[in-house]
Amino acid sequence: MYAIAYSYFYSESMAVDMVDEAVYKGYLKKKTLKEEAFFETWMIRILMNLCCTQYKKAKRHRSFEEYVVDHEPSSDFSSERIELIDAVSHLPEDYRKVITLKYFGEYTTQEIADLLGIPLGTVGTRVRKALALLKAELGEDET
Repeated sequence: MYAIAYSYFYSESMAVDMVDEAVYKGYLKKKTLKEEAFFETWMIRILMNLCCTQYKKAKRHRSFEEYVVDHEPSSDFSSERIELIDAVSHLPEDYRKVITLKYFGEYTTQEIADLLGIPLGTVGTRVRKALALLKAELGEDET
């Protein structure tokens, strides 16, 4: 969950806050979960909704860079990884969600489809289009 929240804000404190809030909301609403087999999917959905809401609020009120006070990347991040994370943050929201879940959250395509409530084929299409956009933004050849 932390990796998903971090991919939205690139801030340790914001990621921890979002995970904490998601766990709290999940605890309060646990009786609304119909099947325990879907607990993880349900919690990730809560987290993503919180992150999307907070991200939109941040963009509405001030620039994203101003909002994320401790934007300093971890020392173990290479410049290429920082550039990639920045490029992902510029993707349209639908594409950013699938890329975040697939590559930062390490979810399968089927799990992403279940989490987002979209067809499996749509996930694949969004991943391909997002990767093409990332390649274009990062200036890589499509060979």
